[in-house]
Amino acid sequence: MTVLVTGATGFIGSHLVREYLKLGEKVVAVVHDTPVWTKWLTEALHEAVLVQGDVRDYYFLMRVINQYSVDTVIHLAAQSIVKRAYKDPINTYDINVMGTVKVLEACRQLGVKKILVQSTDKVYGNQMGVMKNSRLLPTEPYGTSKICADVIAQSYAKTYGMHILIVRCCNVYGYDPFNSRIIPNTIKACIRGESPIIYKGHKGLRQYVYVQDVVDTVISLLKLEKEGIVHIGTPDIFDQETVVKKILKFFPDIKPKYVEPPELKEIQSQSLVPDYPETSTPFEEGIRETILTFKKYREDWD
Repeated sequence: MTVLVTGATGFIGSHLVREYLKLGEKVVAVVHDTPVWTKWLTEALHEAVLVQGDVRDYYFLMRVINQYSVDTVIHLAAQSIVKRAYKDPINTYDINVMGTVKVLEACRQLGVKKILVQSTDKVYGNQMGVMKNSRLLPTEPYGTSKICADVIAQSYAKTYGMHILIVRCCNVYGYDPFNSRIIPNTIKACIRGESPIIYKGHKGLRQYVYVQDVVDTVISLLKLEKEGIVHIGTPDIFDQETVVKKILKFFPDIKPKYVEPPELKEIQSQSLVPDYPETSTPFEEGIRETILTFKKYREDWD
């Protein structure tokens, strides 16, 4: 099997490539911009075939899929930062929507057997306990762009009979050195001996899943040739204060700093009813492993 992964140098992408290589699979890793070759990224991708290009370049995709006889495509590449999408919707829609169209059309033309399109719980907006048939409610440009990509993938599957798996995933955490979200920010602050931030009175809820569970689930679902929409999530649903305090249990000498929250354009509370994983890593265990990895690769981010 030859697996092509777009967004291979990103958070989930690098963990996924690393796991496929450990399993002995051939991986073609699509790299857009020249990445910062951290120790983690160098180790994760060192046996992959690296190809540099843009998922919006249809002929590049055709050439790579054909050259390496790719039979599985995992499309993770996206502009995934909500705040950046809010400031730059044109580029966000171009990457997230047209990038997905180009990937799917190249796969269609070349008869790729299995395709995964990474979607997100953000397509549901401010809703708790959503099912797969719940309404899609965009609240900002990022979520809207992912709805478009999600529905386009469904359309390709129905119109052309393609074998497409659409993964709607809750918030993924794990080793991600350049991510500015709550878990990596808190862990990095604590390792430096600094007080992590808690926003006063912010009680929005988020659902969390450990990155290794996502990777294992994706590999398993593709091996089983699953198709259609699936939810990846866990029972771990917390507000931001609870998340910070759970991390602080591993740093008993550090106290949090309470500050006034900024004006937030993001979703307030959200969760989905998961289909997978059937058994997930307990949150505290996942946090422990994440902290250990941040300490191991401290030279990458500090």
